[in-house]
Amino acid sequence: MIYKPEYIFWSKLISVLIGPWFHFLNLFRKKYDLTSIKVKTILVTEYHRIGDVIIIAPVLKSLKTRFPKAEIILVCSDRTKALAEELRLADKVFGISVPWTNWNWSFLKWYRARCFAKSLQSLNIDIGINFKGDIRDAWFLWNARPKISLGYDTTGGKYFFSDTNVMNYNLDQYSRAKELIKSLGCLPDKEEKNRFHSVKDGCIVLHPGASEEARSWPDSYWIELVCLLIPKFKVSVVVTRESFDLVESLRKKGVSLEYFEGSLVDFSQYINFQKCLIAPDSMAGHLSSYFGIPVISLFGSQDPILTKPKNKFGIVIKPQTPCSHISEHWRLCKLCMESVSPNTVYQAALKHISYIESVL
Repeated sequence: MIYKPEYIFWSKLISVLIGPWFHFLNLFRKKYDLTSIKVKTILVTEYHRIGDVIIIAPVLKSLKTRFPKAEIILVCSDRTKALAEELRLADKVFGISVPWTNWNWSFLKWYRARCFAKSLQSLNIDIGINFKGDIRDAWFLWNARPKISLGYDTTGGKYFFSDTNVMNYNLDQYSRAKELIKSLGCLPDKEEKNRFHSVKDGCIVLHPGASEEARSWPDSYWIELVCLLIPKFKVSVVVTRESFDLVESLRKKGVSLEYFEGSLVDFSQYINFQKCLIAPDSMAGHLSSYFGIPVISLFGSQDPILTKPKNKFGIVIKPQTPCSHISEHWRLCKLCMESVSPNTVYQAALKHISYIESVL
């Protein structure tokens, strides 16, 4: 996760101020290490974005391989729970909506989050893991009282973990997660990057939706891309809250293509019967990549190294030059997304699809 410098400053200041109290409380907690416990329960917390859960899916598999008799417990967002269960990412999945993921400062909601974390103490957790490096996530994990806790103290709160690592910002999210669990003796899933699945007669699926507007491509660009693809390929557009206006425009134009509308679980089943996906940096790309579906990812000013889909059959399309509008935004730049033309995406798609079909 990438944090604004001012957030890191204030977070670390708060960490220093509350540190003595939590250091004092830690004096009454027994210290453990891997040699002193038999690992029966492992808790992983990842409740920010849907795509973040998909990114760490191979890490959850590595944990299960390393501790086959342990119960893996995943705490994710309410929106992600059904998908995590469908993909069997963990033995037990809990869904929660924590207030800090949408900057809600309601005392009642923070109190409820703390109560939920404390309720996890009944599971007698041996190892607790959080990959984000956010002091609020660290505090949540601390309240669950795992015997051993791993995490990054990027924004402070080192005292919330029994074992912390320094985050390497040159690594992508998946690689950071792998680094964190190395101390547990976990090995990476070698099959993940090489997974490949594409249906020759399937559709090119367009998923215009993204969690932030600055990650999104303009509707007019999607319409132009559809018109370029239609003569050569079967095309499908995913109907989401963000793409509703785009879908209405396409329907009014009478363009002959498929539309997919359904739940996240439905989409995870649907994408398995398609040729490839074209999408901005979003959940859809990570989910498709997880299944081995080739992904053409559209990036603006954000660094694709951090969050691009990991499957080797995916490609990234981004602006040719670095962002020059940095004074107008912090990290995500809508103007940079608009600088990626429909024809550029079309030509890259033609080349990549030709390659995909050659290996089918």
